[in-house]
Amino acid sequence: MYRLLLLVTLIVTSCAPAYISNTRNVPMFAEANEFAGSVALSSGVDVQAAYSLTDHIAIMANANAVFKEYTPKGKESFKRDHFFGEGGLGYFTRTKQYRFELYGGYGMGQGNSYESFFFFGKEELVAKGKYSRIFFQPSIGTNNKKFNLAFTARLSMVDFSEFTTTDPAAVAPTYKPTDGIHTFIEPSLTARFHLAGNLRGFFQLGLNQPLNSDVYFSFVPIQAAIGIQIHTGQLSTRVY
Repeated sequence: MYRLLLLVTLIVTSCAPAYISNTRNVPMFAEANEFAGSVALSSGVDVQAAYSLTDHIAIMANANAVFKEYTPKGKESFKRDHFFGEGGLGYFTRTKQYRFELYGGYGMGQGNSYESFFFFGKEELVAKGKYSRIFFQPSIGTNNKKFNLAFTARLSMVDFSEFTTTDPAAVAPTYKPTDGIHTFIEPSLTARFHLAGNLRGFFQLGLNQPLNSDVYFSFVPIQAAIGIQIHTGQLSTRVY
């Protein structure tokens, strides 16, 4: 089963887009002083952490990195690299049956992509883009000791500030977009299961779709992630 999930993850994330949506961090805390840290394989490697400051307020920090060789069809290979980091603040609550949380935050990233950008001419080429993102992320999940499902409806506002290329075929080496923010709907379903002690495994499947059809940069429409999480809180069905 683990090998099948890993194969699915690699299939749906094997491309070189300009914007890569990171794995959704869904800690699902119950009370103050809980910590959740995870590592996942997705479009790259995701490292995530969260901590509950009080019985209802928590913070999180997330990072995504991609470093691999990419070979466009009929072209020379190039070093595919991407990095994104963000921080967020959130509210959470719980009952006997479910847990709810709402996070918002800001992040910055950059990465290169091989495609045809209208502002660099008609040729396909390698370009690096820099962007920032604001996100709002509500999640609701079940409350069980062994296995849990969580649905997340993330809204991301992506703003590319600059694209650069060293390709001589480009009309100009640098372009600064002026069309503003592009809003993405990024829902996901996360399945989390107990492994041993405070260690849990999880699988996540997410969709990434822009609200407008005029997005000029590439993105991953479907993503899967598989990973492990350390969670110091104990899931329970008791009333809090």
